[in-house]
Amino acid sequence: MAGQFSTTGANAALDAVTGRATQTARTTYLALLTAAPTDSTTLATMAELTTPGQSGYARQPVTWTAPTSDPSSTSNSSTITYGPFTADLGNVTHCALVSASTGTAGDLLAYWSLDSARDPASGDSIQFAAGALVLTCD
Repeated sequence: MAGQFSTTGANAALDAVTGRATQTARTTYLALLTAAPTDSTTLATMAELTTPGQSGYARQPVTWTAPTSDPSSTSNSSTITYGPFTADLGNVTHCALVSASTGTAGDLLAYWSLDSARDPASGDSIQFAAGALVLTCD
Protein backbone atom coordinates (compact mmCIF):
# COMPACT_ATOMS: atom_id res chain seq x y z
CA MET A 1 0.00 0.00 0.00
CA ALA A 2 1.41 3.33 -0.96
CA GLY A 3 1.12 5.93 1.77
CA GLN A 4 1.33 9.67 1.80
CA PHE A 5 2.88 12.13 4.18
CA SER A 6 0.73 14.43 6.27
CA THR A 7 1.67 18.10 6.28
CA THR A 8 3.53 17.57 9.56
CA GLY A 9 5.43 14.57 8.15
CA ALA A 10 6.36 16.40 4.93
CA ASN A 11 7.54 19.44 6.89
CA ALA A 12 9.72 17.24 9.14
CA ALA A 13 11.28 15.62 6.06
CA LEU A 14 12.02 19.01 4.47
CA ASP A 15 13.49 20.33 7.72
CA ALA A 16 15.81 17.31 7.92
CA VAL A 17 16.95 17.53 4.27
CA THR A 18 17.60 21.27 4.34
CA GLY A 19 19.26 21.22 7.75
CA ARG A 20 16.81 23.79 9.04
CA ALA A 21 16.04 21.52 11.98
CA THR A 22 17.69 18.39 13.28
CA GLN A 23 15.58 15.26 13.34
CA THR A 24 16.42 12.61 15.91
CA ALA A 25 15.64 8.92 15.63
CA ARG A 26 12.35 8.01 17.31
CA THR A 27 9.94 5.15 17.59
CA THR A 28 6.91 5.46 15.34
CA TYR A 29 3.61 3.65 15.79
CA LEU A 30 0.84 2.50 13.49
CA ALA A 31 -2.72 3.43 14.47
CA LEU A 32 -5.85 1.87 12.95
CA LEU A 33 -8.48 4.34 11.72
CA THR A 34 -12.18 4.08 10.92
CA ALA A 35 -12.26 7.06 8.55
CA ALA A 36 -9.94 8.81 6.12
CA PRO A 37 -7.54 11.36 7.61
CA THR A 38 -6.48 14.53 5.79
CA ASP A 39 -3.10 16.21 5.55
CA SER A 40 -4.00 18.36 8.56
CA THR A 41 -5.45 15.60 10.78
CA THR A 42 -3.90 15.39 14.25
CA LEU A 43 -3.82 12.68 16.89
CA ALA A 44 -6.65 14.55 18.61
CA THR A 45 -8.85 14.62 15.50
CA MET A 46 -8.08 11.26 13.83
CA ALA A 47 -10.85 8.64 13.85
CA GLU A 48 -8.99 5.90 15.69
CA LEU A 49 -10.48 2.41 16.01
CA THR A 50 -10.77 2.78 19.79
CA THR A 51 -8.74 4.22 22.64
CA PRO A 52 -5.34 2.47 22.76
CA GLY A 53 -5.24 0.00 25.64
CA GLN A 54 -8.92 -0.94 25.37
CA SER A 55 -10.54 -4.04 23.85
CA GLY A 56 -7.22 -5.64 22.86
CA TYR A 57 -6.19 -2.69 20.68
CA ALA A 58 -2.87 -0.87 20.98
CA ARG A 59 -0.87 1.21 18.51
CA GLN A 60 1.98 -0.95 17.28
CA PRO A 61 5.63 0.12 16.88
CA VAL A 62 6.94 0.08 13.31
CA THR A 63 10.50 -0.50 12.12
CA TRP A 64 11.51 0.62 8.64
CA THR A 65 13.84 -0.62 5.92
CA ALA A 66 16.75 1.50 4.70
CA PRO A 67 15.57 3.75 1.86
CA THR A 68 15.94 2.48 -1.70
CA SER A 69 17.00 4.81 -4.48
CA ASP A 70 15.24 6.35 -7.47
CA PRO A 71 12.58 6.80 -6.31
CA SER A 72 13.55 6.78 -2.66
CA SER A 73 11.20 4.58 -0.66
CA THR A 74 11.00 2.68 2.60
CA SER A 75 8.62 0.05 3.95
CA ASN A 76 7.85 -1.66 7.23
CA SER A 77 10.59 -4.22 7.88
CA SER A 78 8.54 -6.76 9.85
CA THR A 79 4.99 -8.01 10.32
CA ILE A 80 2.73 -5.76 12.41
CA THR A 81 0.04 -7.55 14.42
CA TYR A 82 -3.00 -6.19 16.29
CA GLY A 83 -5.17 -8.21 18.65
CA PRO A 84 -6.67 -10.53 19.34
CA PHE A 85 -9.43 -8.03 19.95
CA THR A 86 -11.79 -8.55 22.88
CA ALA A 87 -14.75 -6.76 21.24
CA ASP A 88 -16.11 -5.95 17.79
CA LEU A 89 -14.60 -2.50 17.36
CA GLY A 90 -15.76 -1.38 13.93
CA ASN A 91 -14.61 -1.11 10.36
CA VAL A 92 -10.92 -0.28 9.78
CA THR A 93 -10.43 1.66 6.52
CA HIS A 94 -7.11 3.47 7.05
CA CYS A 95 -3.98 3.42 9.15
CA ALA A 96 -1.68 6.22 10.26
CA LEU A 97 1.95 6.54 11.28
CA VAL A 98 2.07 8.47 14.55
CA SER A 99 4.76 9.52 17.03
CA ALA A 100 3.02 8.48 20.27
CA SER A 101 2.06 5.04 21.57
CA THR A 102 -1.02 6.48 23.34
CA GLY A 103 -2.83 9.76 23.76
CA THR A 104 -3.19 12.83 21.58
CA ALA A 105 0.17 14.51 22.22
CA GLY A 106 2.35 13.79 19.22
CA ASP A 107 2.25 13.95 15.45
CA LEU A 108 0.39 12.18 12.65
CA LEU A 109 3.22 11.72 10.13
CA ALA A 110 1.77 9.67 7.26
CA TYR A 111 -1.28 7.61 6.38
CA TRP A 112 -2.54 4.82 4.13
CA SER A 113 -5.89 3.75 2.73
CA LEU A 114 -6.35 0.00 3.18
CA ASP A 115 -6.75 -1.99 -0.04
CA SER A 116 -9.89 -3.47 1.52
CA ALA A 117 -11.62 -2.51 4.75
CA ARG A 118 -11.36 -4.89 7.68
CA ASP A 119 -14.02 -5.42 10.32
CA PRO A 120 -12.47 -7.55 13.08
CA ALA A 121 -14.79 -9.33 15.50
CA SER A 122 -13.95 -10.31 19.06
CA GLY A 123 -11.08 -12.83 18.93
CA ASP A 124 -9.81 -11.62 15.53
CA SER A 125 -6.43 -10.07 14.74
CA ILE A 126 -5.25 -7.77 11.97
CA GLN A 127 -1.80 -8.13 10.40
CA PHE A 128 0.25 -6.12 7.95
CA ALA A 129 2.97 -8.16 6.24
CA ALA A 130 6.54 -6.92 6.06
CA GLY A 131 6.77 -4.52 3.11
CA ALA A 132 3.02 -3.79 3.05
CA LEU A 133 3.34 -0.13 4.09
CA VAL A 134 5.36 1.92 1.63
CA LEU A 135 6.43 5.56 1.78
CA THR A 136 8.07 7.18 -1.25
CA CYS A 137 9.75 10.50 -1.98
CA ASP A 138 9.96 11.25 -5.69
